Amino acid sequence: MAETGRFDYLDGIRAVAISVVLALHWASWYTPLFHGGSIGVDLFFVLSGFIITTMLWRTPTGWVPFFRRRLVRLYPALVGLVVGALVLYAVVPWAPDSPAEVAERGLLVLTQTTSVWAAGQSGSLWLPGLQPFGQTWSLAVEWYFYLLWPVLLLAARRRGWSARRLALACVAVAAAAYALSLPLPTFVLYFGPTERCGELLAGAALALWFQHAGQPTHGRGATAASVTALAAVAAYALLGPDGHSPLYRLVGVPLAVAAAVTIIHTGYGDQAGIVHRLLAHPWLAGIGRSSYSLYLWHVVPFLLLADAPAPKPVLGLVAVASAIALTTLSYRYLEKPFLRARSDVLSPRRIDDRPAAPSPSNERRT
Repeated sequence: MAETGRFDYLDGIRAVAISVVLALHWASWYTPLFHGGSIGVDLFFVLSGFIITTMLWRTPTGWVPFFRRRLVRLYPALVGLVVGALVLYAVVPWAPDSPAEVAERGLLVLTQTTSVWAAGQSGSLWLPGLQPFGQTWSLAVEWYFYLLWPVLLLAARRRGWSARRLALACVAVAAAAYALSLPLPTFVLYFGPTERCGELLAGAALALWFQHAGQPTHGRGATAASVTALAAVAAYALLGPDGHSPLYRLVGVPLAVAAAVTIIHTGYGDQAGIVHRLLAHPWLAGIGRSSYSLYLWHVVPFLLLADAPAPKPVLGLVAVASAIALTTLSYRYLEKPFLRARSDVLSPRRIDDRPAAPSPSNERRT
């Protein structure tokens, strides 16, 4: 466990997800490989659904306190991205867009409407009309989830729904969301909330099942399952097609969801396994802890330097160094001060702590 109460293994999964996204957005500019890095976002959504649901179930303080904590946790860095990008686009002479255009797009970011905007577009998944904030569409989807899911989850608990019943409902809705998204146009499937909320609910179902069944125990096959899942993610990210391809929706999405569920599940039950030791390594956990700021800033230097008068390899190195510097500043000054200790709320040790039954006598035991 980290000092803030974080479960390092989960931060290691974040590190895998952001690494896959970076491979897509950085390496695929210079090589025909890594276009399958789109599945990094799918991993994030499953993991986020698992974490948010675990926290809500174990510490059911209500929707308003939960939403307030999300605002305090996420918005300082997001505002920092908008303000910082405005400054950079104003001072860099070869910036591809004017500060006025960046400010207009920044309003979409701060009002969490970038997902809706992106889903209505067509053409390249690179979203040239939303840069340098194209990456924020996935954050907007999560905010839609934050608005609705805690209300439904806490209401179901008050009505006496068990964790098992809720887990099964999540699986059913997640499967329906995926099925309904298959015939949708590429942009609506990729950027819209339907399929993505299905991925969030897949993670939620796993979290609720843990609360019902207790900490999982694994035999010899756990290590093989987690290694296979991690290898499948790496192989698809390296060789798979981008989000335009039908293979992404038919193969990439199910693979990412299954891999994320497998890696989370085995990590909670096989803490001596090789994948657990790898993902809980302090270096990977450190990358995972700063992954939010890294996700926010990782494309901005590349866009700013795209037309700079210098050789592309040099520009690439400068862009990577700048992204690391901006991430460090954002995490240190706009994330870390707002992190609150979570005790051991995400620890495997807490899985067997079932919540107390609701107090009203007419409600069934959870």
